[in-house]
Amino acid sequence: MQRILLLALFISITLCSIATADQFSAVGRGTSEEAALTSGLNNAIDLAVKQLLDEETVKKNKQKIAAALKGKTRKLARLVQKGEPEFTGAGYELQVTAEVNLKALENEINALGLLQDAMGNPRIMVLYNPNLPQGAQLGSTRADLEAFFDNSYGAIVEVLADKGFDVIDKASAQKFAVQVAETHEMDLDANKAALYGLKYNADLVLYYQTVGIGREGYWQFSGGAARIFLRAQLINPSTSRVVAGKDVESTTSASTLQEALYRAAKDVGHKIANVMIESIKKSWKREKSGAGTYLVVLDGVAEVDDVAAFKEALKAVPGLENVRERESGGGKTTLEIKSGSSADTVKSAINKVGKQLGWTLKLIRSEGSRSTWKRQ
Repeated sequence: MQRILLLALFISITLCSIATADQFSAVGRGTSEEAALTSGLNNAIDLAVKQLLDEETVKKNKQKIAAALKGKTRKLARLVQKGEPEFTGAGYELQVTAEVNLKALENEINALGLLQDAMGNPRIMVLYNPNLPQGAQLGSTRADLEAFFDNSYGAIVEVLADKGFDVIDKASAQKFAVQVAETHEMDLDANKAALYGLKYNADLVLYYQTVGIGREGYWQFSGGAARIFLRAQLINPSTSRVVAGKDVESTTSASTLQEALYRAAKDVGHKIANVMIESIKKSWKREKSGAGTYLVVLDGVAEVDDVAAFKEALKAVPGLENVRERESGGGKTTLEIKSGSSADTVKSAINKVGKQLGWTLKLIRSEGSRSTWKRQ
């Protein structure tokens, strides 16, 4: 039993380490092999720092960051692989791969107050589906329906604006609602909301729709209550991923149906915004601390050897070591890159790597952190 418990503890610690660490490869140089090894580990930590902070923040606070991390190499990084040391005449040089404890590193950076400053607040786009579930009625007229979504939208924006978020203008949301209404789709594909968000340079899209409606009481005599059930999703427009989902309901009483719906719209809108704010912050922090997530679509690159060659060449670029193949097919390959580098830096690296391989890559589309390249 003791051996089983020890094994379980070991597995738990290992899984915890894997969940909070990432591997980084770097070159170390020094007057001795030990000095070169320490240098390599420090350089690996520097690469990890650039996954937590953007390049501009790192440059401005280089000395402050170095002072905060001084002497903490062994706490933050664990050697995974060490290459053969090479004597260059002036000293030693070697390649190392280290596992950096990103959680511990993030705590050190947080202590400096740099992470929050670098993150800022995301630009939010609020979108809604004005179509109702089959057979559902929201009031007795079309005006009741429009008033409900207008009030719920306004309540959401009110909360987000009070919390300091930049919300994209209402006119764009109304255009989206009109387009959706014309399709009569209830369960809208998240890709459509994501694409609309990209069009207006949104960092995150908050999309909601009605999934249930109910009434209670007798309006013509003693009033009653309106029950509204809404489903809200937080969508990353660059990746079309739903990063959070919440179901919210509101029951409000009034002397008339229209008044009850008005109150329900305000109440449910406030609830959606408040329950989503924490998800917005977590998603934004994850996006920033996990580096920017860039999607690169290579049209005309589908052969296994070509994809492998491109990935390895891209990983050799400092700051772009975290690359994985997300999907392939139809003559295209999509790569996911996590990096603290800017979108322009990533694009420049893609172009450079293509030339190294003897390819001609043409940028045919760029939307936020997603870019599509055509191999000529």
